Amino acid sequence: MDIEADLLVIGGGMAGLVAGIVAAEGGLETVLVRKGQSATAYSSGAIDVIGYLPEASEPFITPEEGLTAIAGLYPLHPYSVVGYAENVTPEKVVDAVVERSRESVNWLRNHLDGTIATLVGDFSTNILPITILGTTKPTCLIQKTMDPGDVQEREDSTLLFAGIMGHPDFYPASAAKTYLEDRIAFGLPSRKVAHCTIQVAPFGNSVNVSGIEIARHLDHDEALDDLAEQLKEHVDKVGATHVALPPILGLKNAVRNQTNLKQEIGADVFELLGFPPSVPGLRLQLALERIFRKAGGRLLIGHEVISFLKKDDQLKHVTGRAPQREIKINAKAYVLATGKFIGNGLVGDERGIRETIFGLMTVTGSYYSAGDTLPSKATNRVSITSEGQPIYSTGLTVDPQFRPIQEDGVEWVKNLFAAGSVLAGYNYSVEKSGLGVAVTSGFSAAMSAISYVKEVP
Repeated sequence: MDIEADLLVIGGGMAGLVAGIVAAEGGLETVLVRKGQSATAYSSGAIDVIGYLPEASEPFITPEEGLTAIAGLYPLHPYSVVGYAENVTPEKVVDAVVERSRESVNWLRNHLDGTIATLVGDFSTNILPITILGTTKPTCLIQKTMDPGDVQEREDSTLLFAGIMGHPDFYPASAAKTYLEDRIAFGLPSRKVAHCTIQVAPFGNSVNVSGIEIARHLDHDEALDDLAEQLKEHVDKVGATHVALPPILGLKNAVRNQTNLKQEIGADVFELLGFPPSVPGLRLQLALERIFRKAGGRLLIGHEVISFLKKDDQLKHVTGRAPQREIKINAKAYVLATGKFIGNGLVGDERGIRETIFGLMTVTGSYYSAGDTLPSKATNRVSITSEGQPIYSTGLTVDPQFRPIQEDGVEWVKNLFAAGSVLAGYNYSVEKSGLGVAVTSGFSAAMSAISYVKEVP
C-alpha cells in the first residue's frame, strides 16, 4: 500500500502536531505517523517558553527577557536558530527570535481556544502556577483549569489543598506545608491554608487510583456531584476561598466541571501542575490531534518508520510498519519530530548516542560528536542538579531552515526538517522550555517545509 503526500510528519507530539497543523492549514496534503503515545501526553500540560538560564536560580520575569538572554548567550540554541534566516540582519537576530516565538505561542493559544485544553496566560509575562508539591514554577501559558485566580494576591484568601484517597501522586498536607514555607522563603505574606482528603472511587476502587481513572470518572455528572458534596463540607468548615486539586478534573469536560464545582461549593477551584503521566498533558494531546484532523491532516497511529530511500540530496520515501501491514509513503518534504529518548528518536548504547531512523549526525550540548559518546559519559552522578543532566542536551543540529546537517555543515538532504526535543543545544528540564521549543521549532520547520514544497516544480 502506497500513500502520496506533500508532507510527512514523523512523530505526533507537540512539535509534530504543530508542524502538521501549520502545513495542513497552509494547503499541503499532510500525513502524520506516530508509533506510540507521545511525550506531550505525559507533560504537565503547561506551555513553558523559557523559565531559567542553566545554573540560574532566579526565573525570568517574561519570555521575552529569557529569549533575549538565550539568543545572546547560546547562538546554537533551537530558539536562536530562527534568528539566522536569510532575510534577518545581524542586529535583528534577537528581535527575530522573540517575534517568531511570540507568533508560535499566540498561534497555539488561539487554536486551542474553546477546546478541552483551552489556555490562559500571555506571552508578555511568565506566571507562577502551583504544583502538586506546593511549589511554584515559571511558565507562559496554563490550561484554564489550572488557573489559580487571585489566591496568591488576596489577603483574605484561604487555600484548601484537597487530596484523593488512594491517589498516591498527591499528598495535600505536605503540599500545604511547602506552599507556606515557599512564601516565607521568598519574603511573601503568609496565607491561610488547610488540607483534606476526599474519596473518589472509579469502578468502586479507592486504592492506587490513577489520575486518568479519576478524570474519566469525573466526566460523569453523578461522580462530579458526589465530589462537590464532599468538597462543600470541607470548604464550609475552614472558610476556603480557593480549592486546589490534583490534575483530575476530567478529560472531556474539565472546563465545565471546574465551572460547576465553583458554583456548587462557593469557592474557586483549580488543578495543580502534576507529574507525568498527566491528565492535562493528555487533554493537550487529544485537542491538537482533533485540530490536525479538522485541518485535513491524516493521522496514522501505531506506525513505525523502519526504512527509507534517499537519492542524491532528496529523501524520496519512507516505509512504515504497523502490526498488520507495511506502507510506503512518498512525500515532497518530511518533518522529523520523534523526540529524544522517551519517543525513541535517540537511543544510546555501548557505541554511543544515535538518531534511530535516518542515522543522522548527533552532537552533545557542547556540539561535540555524540555518535561515539557513551551515555554514561553524558550523565552526572547526582540525579537532580541545578545544571541538569547533559544527556538531555544531545540531539541533532540544524541549519536556519531547521534541516539536519552533517559533519561538513551541509544539510543531509534538502527536504527533511527537524523539530522538538530531537534537537540539540538546550536542556528543557532546567530551562523550563520544553513545549515552548516544540511549538516554535515545529512552527518554523513547517513554514520551511511549506516554502520548499511550493518551490518544487
